[in-house]
Amino acid sequence: MRALKLSRSRNRRSFLLAGLFGTALATALLFPSLSLTAQARTVVDMSGTPVEIKDTPAFIADLWFAHNEILVMLGAADKIRVTAEKPADRPWLFKIAPVLLKAETGVHAETVNPEDLLSRHIDLVIVPQRGQADALRKLGLPTLHAQYTTVPQMLQSIDMTADALSTSHAHDVARAYRQKMDTLTSLLQSRVSRLPASARPRVLHIAALNPLQIDGQNTMIDTWIKTAGGENAATVSGNHRPTTFEQIATWNPDIIILGATAGEVDPSSPLRFLPAFQQRKWARNPQGVFPWDRYGCEELLQLEWAAKLFHPAEFADLDMRQDVRTFYHSFFHYALTEEDITRILAAQPPARTP
Repeated sequence: MRALKLSRSRNRRSFLLAGLFGTALATALLFPSLSLTAQARTVVDMSGTPVEIKDTPAFIADLWFAHNEILVMLGAADKIRVTAEKPADRPWLFKIAPVLLKAETGVHAETVNPEDLLSRHIDLVIVPQRGQADALRKLGLPTLHAQYTTVPQMLQSIDMTADALSTSHAHDVARAYRQKMDTLTSLLQSRVSRLPASARPRVLHIAALNPLQIDGQNTMIDTWIKTAGGENAATVSGNHRPTTFEQIATWNPDIIILGATAGEVDPSSPLRFLPAFQQRKWARNPQGVFPWDRYGCEELLQLEWAAKLFHPAEFADLDMRQDVRTFYHSFFHYALTEEDITRILAAQPPARTP
């Protein structure tokens, strides 16, 4: 599939129709069966924009990496026809939802060919950025901006997706997930609030080792660090911020967490001389269907894992392995083996990849 940038595609016939006669007329001319039979509803996306979409969409293009597992969780894996994900990058995703192997994979919002989506009769597109959503909607594609940076926003995005899917199952799962998240965050808050400020470790999350990048404040990473009873050692804002060893040494974190795909710390790396490494107060972040530490719905597991890492005595009663098993069974309808759980907690792919 040849990728076209949105800004260069207006010389196409369908885009001329959209410009001259309006989005609705262009879509009707291209695909009359869609416009005559589809009943539309309005869903408000994460930017607050009301979006008219087909009632119970059947063909979805999910172009935000973190959102695909949300669709799977809400029971819409078989509706995904185009995805940003690839089996080589997310083997657990394609293992628990093998129907995704039939989808067009590796399609990004930045370079997607809108005409290809129209030809596939895509009736719902998910993207991470508001500008991307605005551009695709102008071309006749019902598109929702779904990105979030906090837990409350994530819950809002999940509810928005359930509204878009318009199935009782999706709404039931969204409510169950919200209840689980509310219960866990309440538990964490009740125990963490009793700790003095001096007991909250300063945590540095390393997103990549080469080049060296960290995750700062005003991010989902910052949210789970603080909710789990830590403080972000990084004083910068944003994801994947470039930094130096000297800066990390100045921050001198109490705990270091390596992202699942950050790479391996070389034996000669100066990072190994930091107190956190010397005292073995570092860990590799788990990764399952999506990296727990970033923006997927496994945030529920990430919060528990982080709390046990930061405060092992206070959260000794939480059974991480059992809760991973229960989460996958409840929300992905997938039965993990003991080996599966061990590999996910170690950020390893399945023993047998899809």
